[in-house]
Amino acid sequence: MCTCLQKAASSVVPPSPGSHSLLYNMTVLSQDGFAQSSFFAEGYLDGQAFLHYDHKKGRAEPRGRWAEKLAAETWETESTVLNATLKELRKLLAEILPLQEEKGGLHSLQETMGCNIDEDSHPRGFRLLYFNEKLLLSCYPEPLGCALLQPSAQTLAMEMKPWDTDGFLSKHYQAHVQGELCGRLQAYLESWPGFMERTEPPAVNVTRSQDSEGMVHLTGKAFGFFPRSISVVWFRDEEPMSRDTQESGGVLSDGNGTHYTWETVKIPQGEEQWVKCIVEHSGNHSATSYPWVRLG
Repeated sequence: MCTCLQKAASSVVPPSPGSHSLLYNMTVLSQDGFAQSSFFAEGYLDGQAFLHYDHKKGRAEPRGRWAEKLAAETWETESTVLNATLKELRKLLAEILPLQEEKGGLHSLQETMGCNIDEDSHPRGFRLLYFNEKLLLSCYPEPLGCALLQPSAQTLAMEMKPWDTDGFLSKHYQAHVQGELCGRLQAYLESWPGFMERTEPPAVNVTRSQDSEGMVHLTGKAFGFFPRSISVVWFRDEEPMSRDTQESGGVLSDGNGTHYTWETVKIPQGEEQWVKCIVEHSGNHSATSYPWVRLG
């Protein structure tokens, strides 16, 4: 998959309390001047992956168990919109490619669009276009509007006669992004008011390994949990161990609407009996202790 899609997806973060968001990352590719059939798209609702596009079927499909609860009409609508976006991005990519000095190799055109509803309940849509991972166009609510920030993008826009920030792009932004997309976000929130209140407790396992220096590595892994807030801490003799002795994997999205993380502690061999991993998460409603288990 194109690295620009991976980069955009990894930048998605949960909104602040009281706010909501709907975001889509969409990418088309070309190889040696010819557009490829593949189309990559992911959708995020309140920072959680809920949609992916199956380019073989030409359909949007739910990602994660919780997304499957959305009505069947949701996926018909999402599929129709994404297929229309696919045609638009391919057409735009086809117009851009002849204007490039380097026409061979792999090229990408990515669109990131979405809507944020802040605590003041005012919806604000946005649209970003990237060509070969470089920002080509940005559209935000007034007074910012649409802008071509890069000199190369301004030159490209001048060469593409029908493509101007005062015409097609602004109209598209106002009608589709600010209107339709923000309306879709509000409809999702109204049809599923319990989304943000859901909790899924983590599954946890603790494993042991040993390095060449004889030090023991104990790793506590928690996965399949929501919301993302979690505490995974190693204790020794009922006291939390120093953070300097622990290595954390951070809290990451597993792509299915839940999260995973891990915490590793390194101790001398023979001291395993004195340590334990304690996990706290809202889905558990209490702190849970996990002893280590021997690998194999």
